[in-house]
Amino acid sequence: MRKPNQVWALLTPEMHKILKEYAIQNKVASTRAKMIMYILYNFHPDQLLEDYTFQSKTGKMINIKVSDVELSYIQGLAKKYNVTISRLLRNIVYTYFNSKEGLQDAHH
Repeated sequence: MRKPNQVWALLTPEMHKILKEYAIQNKVASTRAKMIMYILYNFHPDQLLEDYTFQSKTGKMINIKVSDVELSYIQGLAKKYNVTISRLLRNIVYTYFNSKEGLQDAHH
């Protein structure tokens, strides 16, 4: 069997926690990785917000196993927004939770 592709993202501790809470509350998925994939496929912002609170030394890593098709989709998005895959995933999560479709007050 082929080895699955892996992509990873470093998120702020706050976004890491919000992802888990949101996934549980909305019964979307039990894992942060699945929640990120859900956001990637269902959320299409015109532009990504940058999470300026992010610091790599405090970042929480999420490793996501993806198929060839998913990897190709993610690479295409990263190219579209002109960022690395890790930054794409971090910023899309951040943008999602700072948008009208996302959580406005989950962390208040």
